[in-house]
Amino acid sequence: MATLTDFLEGEALEHLAATFSSAAGAAVRILAPDGQVLAGGAGESPDSARTRILVAGEHVGTIAAAAGAHEAEALRTMGLMRDVLTRLCEQAAQLRDRVEELAAMYRLTQDFTGRMDPTEVYPLAAETMVKATGADACSIRTLNEERTELLVMAASGLSDDYMSKGPILLADSEIDREVLEAGKPVYIADERTDPRVLYKAEARREGIVSALCAPMTCHGQIEGIVRVYTKRPHEFDWFESSLIQGVAAQAASAIVNARLYAEAVNAENMRRQLRLAGEVQRRMIPPAAPSIRGLDIAAIYEPCFELGGDFYDFIELPDDNLGVCVADVVGKGVRASLLMASTRSALRAHASHTYSLSAVLSAVNEHMIRDSEERDFVTLFYGVLDIPKRRLTYCCAGHEPGMLIRGGEARMLRSGGGVVGMDASVAYGHEWIDLQSGDALILFTDGLPEALNFEDDPFGRERVRQAALAEVGRGGSAEAVARHLLWEMRRFTGLHAQRDDLTMVVIRVQ
Repeated sequence: MATLTDFLEGEALEHLAATFSSAAGAAVRILAPDGQVLAGGAGESPDSARTRILVAGEHVGTIAAAAGAHEAEALRTMGLMRDVLTRLCEQAAQLRDRVEELAAMYRLTQDFTGRMDPTEVYPLAAETMVKATGADACSIRTLNEERTELLVMAASGLSDDYMSKGPILLADSEIDREVLEAGKPVYIADERTDPRVLYKAEARREGIVSALCAPMTCHGQIEGIVRVYTKRPHEFDWFESSLIQGVAAQAASAIVNARLYAEAVNAENMRRQLRLAGEVQRRMIPPAAPSIRGLDIAAIYEPCFELGGDFYDFIELPDDNLGVCVADVVGKGVRASLLMASTRSALRAHASHTYSLSAVLSAVNEHMIRDSEERDFVTLFYGVLDIPKRRLTYCCAGHEPGMLIRGGEARMLRSGGGVVGMDASVAYGHEWIDLQSGDALILFTDGLPEALNFEDDPFGRERVRQAALAEVGRGGSAEAVARHLLWEMRRFTGLHAQRDDLTMVVIRVQ
C-alpha cells in the first residue's frame, strides 16, 4: 500500500506540517493511511477535522487539524492543504515515472549498442516501447525496398491474428502517408472509429483504442513506423510523445547499424571468396614462361580486379610443338573469370588431339556457343610454334593482331576469323610464317593499346608499335621488351586507374 513517504521525504512533510499549522492557526498533523503520525508531532490526536489525501484514487495519507475558531475557515484551509499535498505527490510520481522512463531509454541505448542482428533489435524495441511508455501494445513495421508497403517486423502485446490482418500499403493508408510526409507522430484517438484507420473491425476485436504512430528516422531517412497502442482512451502528452520518438529513433539507428554491419560482414565474406577464387584463377596462368632452346619467352598478366577475363597459356604438343595463346573474355569479374576457365579448358582439350589449327578454333567456338549465353564471347590469338622448323602457324580470332618485328619493321598478324562463342558458322583460317633469328613476336590483349590517360586518350597501337620497335632495336630480351611496353603505357596513363585486364606474351627468336 502506498503512503505519503513514497512520494515525499520526512523532512519535507515536517516542513509542510509546520507551514500548514502556521497558516491555520492550529496544530496540523500529517498521518499515514493507518493513522501513524508522519509529521506535526506525536502528541494526542487533536479533536479535529480530517481529510484524506488521494493519489490516482488511492488513499496515501490524512491531514488532521485541531478545531479552529471558525469551522468553515478551518475546512477551507484543510481543503487547500489537501490539494497542495495531492499536487506535490502527483508531481513527485510523475517525476519518478519520467526518471524511470529516461533510465529505460538509457538501458535501451546500451542494449541496442550491442545488437548486431536486426532480428534481435526489432522485438527488443517493441518490448521496450511498451515498458517505457506504459502502453498496452506496440508494433514495428519497416518500409519495403520499393517504399510502397510497411512490413511487420515485430510486435508486443498484440495477437497473431491482429498482426496478420492484412497488408499496409501506403497507397491505402492515409495515416502512414501523413507520418512519412510530415516526419512527425500522428495521433489516433480511437482506432475503432477513426475513418483513416484501415482495419477498424480488427481493432475492435483486439480491444485497442488510442494509438500514436511515430516515424523511425535515422540520418534523415525514415526506415519504418512504430505504433504504440492503449486499450483505453488516452491522449499522449508531450513527454510520452517525445519518449516514443526517442525510442523509435534509437531503434531505427540500431536497425540501420545492424544492417550495415551485416552488409559489411557479407561484403568481407564476398571479398574473401573472391580472393580465394582469384588465387585459383591465377593457378591457371602459367607461373613462368617455358624454357625452350632457341627461344626467349616472357609473359605479363595484370588483372584489373581480383578476378580477370584475360589469360595466356603455353600448351605442350606432340613432335616438339608449343601452343601459345593470349585471350580476352568479354566483361570483368566473376562472370568473365568463369568464361575464362571454360575457354582455357576447351582450348587445351581440343588442341591436345587436333592437328589442324582451324579445326581447333572451330571446336572451341562450338563449345562456347553450347555452354554460354549469346552475349558471351572471347577474342583470342592462338599460335603453334614448330620449334625444330622454327615456324609459326597462327589464327587471330577477333583479337588484337599479333605483332612480328623483323629488321626494324613491324608486321601485324591478322589472319583468322571472328570472335569465339557467337556464331557457329564462322570459318577460321590460319597462316604460317617461317621465323628468323632476331625476330620478336608480341601478343597482347586490348588492355595495352586501350589504356587511357586523364584526358581519356588511349595509348593506341601506334605507341605500342613504336615502343616495341625501340626496345627490340636495342637488342632487348623478351622480358625487357615486355617491361618496356608496360613502362611506356604507364608513363602515358600516369596515375589514372587501370580499367581493363592486361596480358602480354613476348617471344624472341635467338
